[in-house]
Amino acid sequence: MAEVIAALKKGANDWPDRIAFRDDEGELSYAGLARRVAGAMEILARDNAPVGLMAENGIDWVVADLAATASGRRFVPLPPFFSDDQLSHVVRDAGIGLILASPSMKDRAARFGYVQPVPKAESGVQSLDAAVSGERVIYTSGSTGQPKGVRLGEAQLDHVSRGLAKAISATESDSYLSVLPFPLLLEELCGIHVPLMVGGVSTIRKDVAAQCAGGNLDAIRLAFEEVRPSVTVLVPELLRAWVGSLILSGERAPASLRVVAAGGAPVPPQVLNAATDLGIPCLEGYGLSECGSVVAVNRPGAATPGTVGKPLDGLTVTISGGEIVVEGPSVMTGYVGQPDLDGPWRTGDLGYFDDAGNLVIEGRKDAMIVTGFGRNVQPEWIEAQLQGDPRILRATLAGHGRSYPTVLVVPGAFAGDFFTTARPGEVLTALHNICDGLPDYALPRSYVAMTGDEMQSLGLTSPNGRVRRKAVEAWLRTADAQSRSKTAPVPEEVSL
Repeated sequence: MAEVIAALKKGANDWPDRIAFRDDEGELSYAGLARRVAGAMEILARDNAPVGLMAENGIDWVVADLAATASGRRFVPLPPFFSDDQLSHVVRDAGIGLILASPSMKDRAARFGYVQPVPKAESGVQSLDAAVSGERVIYTSGSTGQPKGVRLGEAQLDHVSRGLAKAISATESDSYLSVLPFPLLLEELCGIHVPLMVGGVSTIRKDVAAQCAGGNLDAIRLAFEEVRPSVTVLVPELLRAWVGSLILSGERAPASLRVVAAGGAPVPPQVLNAATDLGIPCLEGYGLSECGSVVAVNRPGAATPGTVGKPLDGLTVTISGGEIVVEGPSVMTGYVGQPDLDGPWRTGDLGYFDDAGNLVIEGRKDAMIVTGFGRNVQPEWIEAQLQGDPRILRATLAGHGRSYPTVLVVPGAFAGDFFTTARPGEVLTALHNICDGLPDYALPRSYVAMTGDEMQSLGLTSPNGRVRRKAVEAWLRTADAQSRSKTAPVPEEVSL
């Protein structure tokens, strides 16, 4: 954060009128942002209790993000997509004494503690000289109701921001489009810190992700057409929505783009191929909060599909027993309430390096399915292939100890009534056709079709939508699951 604050001060002095951020309400120059951050920092420095932030993406979030950390306080983003129980845990666990909240979220935030709006005060740019180092705590959603707080200091945040800027060759000419929620550390770094470090501009469109989740795929295409950015970061679901909207409209991605980083989950190969054909320069990456959000990423002009590229400079990444191990200056200080981490971080992810030194991710170590025939199946591998078809919104593979896996399918908007009216054998053949080329032992021989709301009501996903794999395995053994499960001999030729 020291480097980010220094870059903000430099921008305010060297190019005061250059626009730093735009959101749905307006825009703010480098000088204007520096004055607001300095004013908020002076107010927040009057206390030292940890401060939380529950707000919509926008300029107010940016001010709070920079000011809270520069005031020396522990800063904790409070994700609105967490449940109330999770947020209560976060506030208690981190010792939060003040919650900064936007007007639309102040009532909910008040359930968990003392609330104030993001300060609007301004001060002189020279006040930024008084900035001190604070701690950032990122709570990982995981698959349970008790998220863990990852402690990251100034050195970790600056190292990752600097490494990202170098990896994507970021410059002051870059225009960033932000559509992911800022409580995600990756979006904070890419949408706020990196643009400030290089003197670029960031445009924030807070509602795009929600509109896409609601079925309005055109929202993301129109945002890109309006802003015409050079850089953005997307999760696979948003990339798929954008690809789908471009195909349906007969359009291509803006020529202004040079980096579209994708992470958070495997990108289905069909989606990646379609994105490339539509002019989307997609670069897959890999990381986790415990390692500052980014461990490796493909570089512009040198991407290798199927890999997440090479590690960021300064990181040592090794493979131990198939598990990815990370060591370097971006590894977390430790979890809240636990001793400081001493040594490298074992990620729990399986992977390997190809001959060119690119990292290939195979999936979570604890997600491995071992079939009744003793075959090891990484579910993410099959799920990514299935989710590459636009008619499957979500696929969850399970069946540990069974002869063959079962898949829970959440149909997408393009599925029509196929999963509810087609014969089971036809559905299974369609699923197998999507997975053409994958080994027979890894393919599902039964399926359950359900909605995303049903998965959550059954406790099969967390409040933020992450699959609870142990819960899925337990549910598959219930009478309810057995009554809904469909299986049949597979016909020779049927396609979805």
